[in-house]
Amino acid sequence: MKKTTKLLCFSLATLSLCALGAGSPKLISTSAMVSEDADYSYEEIIESPKENTNTEGSFGASSTTDARKPQFIVVFGGGKVSAAPDIAYVTVGVESLNSDLQLAVKENNDTIMSLINYLKEKGIAEEDIKTKRYSVYQKHDYTFSDKFLGYQASSTLEIKFRDLDSIGSHITELTALGANQLGGITFDCEDVSSYYQEALKLAIEDARAKASTFTDRELEIAKITEECVYTCMPYRATDTLISNAETVMKGSMEIEAKIKVVFKI
Repeated sequence: MKKTTKLLCFSLATLSLCALGAGSPKLISTSAMVSEDADYSYEEIIESPKENTNTEGSFGASSTTDARKPQFIVVFGGGKVSAAPDIAYVTVGVESLNSDLQLAVKENNDTIMSLINYLKEKGIAEEDIKTKRYSVYQKHDYTFSDKFLGYQASSTLEIKFRDLDSIGSHITELTALGANQLGGITFDCEDVSSYYQEALKLAIEDARAKASTFTDRELEIAKITEECVYTCMPYRATDTLISNAETVMKGSMEIEAKIKVVFKI
């Protein structure tokens, strides 16, 4: 009799589980228990919380996903500032050729020292005189044969001039003292960073003006990236120095800033 009761109770529990259809609560765990002393069985069903698929708020209001997303405008801006140069770099050199190595080196050193002494006498600071290159090598003529011409010693000085009006007369004196190589003049500004900061301000104004043509909304800068920096420095070539050294014109130079700006609207 007990065996029959157990079998019947277990069958009822099985039928109860099978009766849970698609519309029934989700069954996480179930247990069918049969008592030795009782003729009943039960099952325990734990329901999982139902997933809320409603994207609207509890009162039917729009969710945050419907809010306006931030929008951006990306433009490029440029600024350019003209400045008068206040310093100049002049490269002068001496080449000495002699069949004797020691004499070639001595002649070259003596000439270079005469140039340096002259510059110091004229008030050029020692830190503004720099040796750019020095070399000694055998020179050959390979036109028709390998003909040895001698030893050539070469030295090059870079001189930083702060008195730009006196450059022409200095070059004339240096060539008279033995400088036979002239590399030209490059003009620059001692404090170019201040001019560049001004160019950056103009670049930002330019970028904002461009962005304003696309929208009437308030523009908020989200990101600025420097694209490139270009400084146009006046240059005087060697032939100009030789033919007209007394009339060196410094001209003007341009400092330019370019940026990319991301505006949030």
